[in-house]
Amino acid sequence: MEWLTISELGVGAVLLLVFGLIGFLWLRRQLIGNQGPTMLCAIRTPTAKIWRLGLLRFGPSALEWFSFGGPSLRPAKSWQRRGVEIGIPQPTDELIPGLTDPVRVDLRSAGERFELAMARGSHTAVRSWVESSPPGSHIDIT
Repeated sequence: MEWLTISELGVGAVLLLVFGLIGFLWLRRQLIGNQGPTMLCAIRTPTAKIWRLGLLRFGPSALEWFSFGGPSLRPAKSWQRRGVEIGIPQPTDELIPGLTDPVRVDLRSAGERFELAMARGSHTAVRSWVESSPPGSHIDIT
């Protein structure tokens, strides 16, 4: 084979891989979004120093966070609605790729503390989801 043919095959294989990966991520995003409203969100735990970008989905009874680039269709983190305590949004000067003008919100659930960073308007959606729990549910909003 000529070197030109081999290089063309190599470039074709790389392009096929790149488009396949983009297609997979798009399909995964569609499958996650079909089961409830989703939004772009970053998470940081007290032990972590960096923000991890992902998708936040509002389920009927749980708030679910999916890693942005992972292959799994299962949430990496899940918090039951009854146990979620949401704090006041605070502006953040930190650069979080993918989020423009983000706010940081402290959350607590089942003794676990963590922070979510999201677009300013998205905080309203999270707060509404927590406050709209079924009648008789315990809600603690600070």
